[in-house]
Amino acid sequence: MKKLTLSVAILLGGVAAKAQTEYVDITTKGIFGRSEMVLYNDDTNYNDLEYFYLGRNNDKYHWVKYTNANKVIVTMSDELGDTRELCTKRNDQELQCEVVDAFATVYEFKPSYKFEVWISKTNVK
Repeated sequence: MKKLTLSVAILLGGVAAKAQTEYVDITTKGIFGRSEMVLYNDDTNYNDLEYFYLGRNNDKYHWVKYTNANKVIVTMSDELGDTRELCTKRNDQELQCEVVDAFATVYEFKPSYKFEVWISKTNVK
C-alpha cells in the first residue's frame, strides 16, 4: 500500500510541477485611452484568463512575475508606428529595458526560474 501511495504522489507531483507556456497579449483602445493586458497559459484544463488595463491617469507599466514558466510569449497589437518600452528581469539580474515596435509583433522569452516583464503604455518616453 505504501508503494502505491508513493507512486501516485510522485505521478501527481510531476504533473503539477510541469512548466507551461504563458501568454501576455497587449493592445490599446484609443477611444478609451487605455492600455489593455490579457494573461493566460496553454493549460486547457485551467481557467486562468485574466484581464487588466491602465487608464489615462494610471501607472505607465503593466507588470507580470513568473516562476518556473517554460516560455513567455508577449504579443503586441497596437497601431502602425506605436512603440512600447519592454523590460525584463531574470532571477536577481538587473532590469533590462528597450523600446520596441508594438505594431503586430510577437516577442518570445525562454525565462530562467524567476522572470519578470514590464510593458509600458504606448509611446512612453
